[in-house]
Amino acid sequence: MTKAEFEILFIDAINALRRQAFTPKDTGNLAYNAIKGIWIDDKRFRIYVDESIAPYMVFTNESWNKGTNPNENWFQKAVKFIATHISSKLNGELKW
Repeated sequence: MTKAEFEILFIDAINALRRQAFTPKDTGNLAYNAIKGIWIDDKRFRIYVDESIAPYMVFTNESWNKGTNPNENWFQKAVKFIATHISSKLNGELKW
């Protein structure tokens, strides 16, 4: 698989992630602007939330002192979702 092919697969995974109910979308900034990916080297691709775009990201994932955070642990779910989505498209097997 080429880098370009993987990047297309990454975009597909992120677009699928954005459709998930657990992904925070109050303003849409985090879901639509802050989730990014970059090549670290020839074989490793980093998927991350750009906190310069969504500096509040960490707070969307934590429990609240008052009430229930409807997005609590969404990032852990997102990581699993992206890994499962990519693995499925490549007919791969995930080992956690």
